[in-house]
Amino acid sequence: MPHDRRVETIRALDESDRRHWYWHGVDGDGHVWLFEAVIDDGGEYWPVRHAELGSDGVARRYSWRHIEDEHGFLAEGPIYPDDFGLNQVTAEEFATLWAAFDR
Repeated sequence: MPHDRRVETIRALDESDRRHWYWHGVDGDGHVWLFEAVIDDGGEYWPVRHAELGSDGVARRYSWRHIEDEHGFLAEGPIYPDDFGLNQVTAEEFATLWAAFDR
């Protein structure tokens, strides 16, 4: 999908009245993951915001406002929370963690 169309699609999902889902996880390498997703018409979870804290200690955040950089990008397809071992968190918990990743 072309970059501009991808941004428009993610923004439309993010700003829709669809329910937003929030997850947090840590992998075996100590990588910390945050995902905010919206379910599309096909029943799949599409990330609208994603943050990670890598083993290098650098926090990275992605959304339709900042979809990619030299370190990574917002997922280009649906996520499957069970595959990542993600734990659901509240919107408030997600907001706190998202803000902490901006320091």
